Amino acid sequence: MEKLYILPLTNIVLFPGNVVGLVLNDEKLANNITHNWRFISLLVKDEKDKFSFYDYGCLCEVISVQKLYANTFIIQLKAFKRVKVFDVNFEDIYPYSSNFKILEEQKLQENEDEIKLNLLNVAKNYIGILNIGSYYENLYKKDLCTLTDLLASIIRIKPSIKQEFLAQENCFKRATKLIQLIEDILKRWPAKNIILTNFINKPLIFTFYFN
Repeated sequence: MEKLYILPLTNIVLFPGNVVGLVLNDEKLANNITHNWRFISLLVKDEKDKFSFYDYGCLCEVISVQKLYANTFIIQLKAFKRVKVFDVNFEDIYPYSSNFKILEEQKLQENEDEIKLNLLNVAKNYIGILNIGSYYENLYKKDLCTLTDLLASIIRIKPSIKQEFLAQENCFKRATKLIQLIEDILKRWPAKNIILTNFINKPLIFTFYFN
């Protein structure tokens, strides 16, 4: 099976459709990733005295690479599809996998529009820009899976909780779970509101957009 290097992430979960710019301070890892152009992003588990990954990540492709100075690179990449990784090996200190499955989205439910409307109406109380008609309408045109992944990627929650959304293969269940999560957040912090320029922890340089 194809061998893909793994990009370990500690404070960000990538979802299909995300486009990000990452600063890498490791020339060999940067060369491995950019030479192959395709790799798997995986969140590192927060465990004491143990280095391991979550099973679900994203298949990513490199869009551009810029070398800033010695051993420091900015790599712009796009995440495409969910991946379930069954086994991780190491080449020197760099992780890779030859045992993984690229996941396809399942057929959606007949009530997709209803769930999508419920999700957007709940989310606009949390993400202020959704109250702008043109932005709301643009997101409503997207399919439920794309919309759910977009909102899950920008919501302010722990990476480990975002990972649960990434690991949920059923799009309908992801959307339903996200609605419940946002409702719970609003109950605890009724005035909480976020803007679309403030999602990811520094020092990441990032831009999000969806086709």
